[in-house]
Amino acid sequence: MIRLVTFDVYTALVDLERSLVPAVSRALGLPEAESRAVVHEWRRLQREGTLFSNSLLKGRIPFERLTRLALDGVLHRRNLQADEATRQALVAAWNRLELWPEARHVVEAVRERGYTVAVLSNGDEAMLRALLEHVGLPFDHIFSGEQAGVYKPHPRIYHVPLESLGLTSHDVLHVAGSALDAMGSKAAGLRCYWSNRRGEIVLDPTYTPDDEGGDLSGLLAVLPPL
Repeated sequence: MIRLVTFDVYTALVDLERSLVPAVSRALGLPEAESRAVVHEWRRLQREGTLFSNSLLKGRIPFERLTRLALDGVLHRRNLQADEATRQALVAAWNRLELWPEARHVVEAVRERGYTVAVLSNGDEAMLRALLEHVGLPFDHIFSGEQAGVYKPHPRIYHVPLESLGLTSHDVLHVAGSALDAMGSKAAGLRCYWSNRRGEIVLDPTYTPDDEGGDLSGLLAVLPPL
């Protein structure tokens, strides 16, 4: 029986594009279309940074630092100028991201049905606490890649909730927002619901999630009241 439901943050719970495009547009004076391209490249470089960090085997590079390095990289590639204060403000915007429209209702409904709810994210703990305070969602626990010392899809990050709460993999359902996260959670032995907004497929069907839907709402169909 599922007892704990963990949510990915930066893909499953929040809308990065809707949150960051206006911030980039204001900070850099760019039109919306170019700002959107900047955000997509920023996110891609940030994700590459997490995989680079895992591969080095030299300890986890903090997520905030990877976010800044990725921003510096995209600004350099696009020959965009931004002073230090602007760069710091853009990194800080990750602490004020906005939820997907249905996210609040779904998280609150899962909690009301008797499940323990937590976030399980690549983010630094301080970043996650700031973001959750901003959105005002009632999570029981915050599990961070910082605690694991690695980034998704390394299995260690998915085992942090089990070790912290004395649970088994059968007690946990992870809500993924990306194909990589879905595969990682399945490879680590967890049940997985994938909020698959873009209609993607997993690279390796061996690690197909147990359930998926076009957004978070479908989660309620697979979690009956306890």
